[in-house]
Amino acid sequence: MPTVEGLTPTIVWTTIYGLVALGLLFLIVYRVYDAVRTIVERHKQKQEASKPDFADKVSQKVIKELGPRLEDLEDNLAKDKKRLENHEMLISNMRTSQREIHDGLSAIAKFMLVISNYGNIGDNDNVKRASVELQKFLAEKL
Repeated sequence: MPTVEGLTPTIVWTTIYGLVALGLLFLIVYRVYDAVRTIVERHKQKQEASKPDFADKVSQKVIKELGPRLEDLEDNLAKDKKRLENHEMLISNMRTSQREIHDGLSAIAKFMLVISNYGNIGDNDNVKRASVELQKFLAEKL
């Protein structure tokens, strides 16, 4: 072994080369370890996949993880269904009310038309114009 007589450039370069070599050795060992670990894990996965109860384990895990989410979705769907049924009922009631209002207004308009034509309101131009407009409206709408 050479004697060390202080910090010479040769010793500094030798130390740097040694550190770089140790770093490279560490990287090589780590990459080999990682490759071996990956191969072992793949081999284990292949062995588990070939077992007959593998599908049962996977399905149980999926059910365990997705079960609560599916229950929440079903609850939300039930709530939405109730809301839709309520809205449909309200729309149906509104249509019935609208039909009744329409029928009532039609009867009132027909009555007004009869009164304007056969009643003794007079021969006023305003009455005649209103009667004609009511007749046009009824002809278009009814």
